[in-house]
Amino acid sequence: MSDREAEDWLIRYLVVMVVAATALLMLIYGLVFAPSMALTAGALVALAAVTAVIIVDLRSWRTA
Repeated sequence: MSDREAEDWLIRYLVVMVVAATALLMLIYGLVFAPSMALTAGALVALAAVTAVIIVDLRSWRTA
């Protein structure tokens, strides 16, 4: 892996982890502290997007 690829991977997964952590906090807040269907739905959509990104990357990594 070149330095450029490593930097791209690091930045990508830093963003993925920030989005995932924010979505989990939104999910907890939307379910426990201030019940809100919109907030809960947004958190679930964000978690689904993060999961999709990780699955696509794992599949491409396995085939490489």
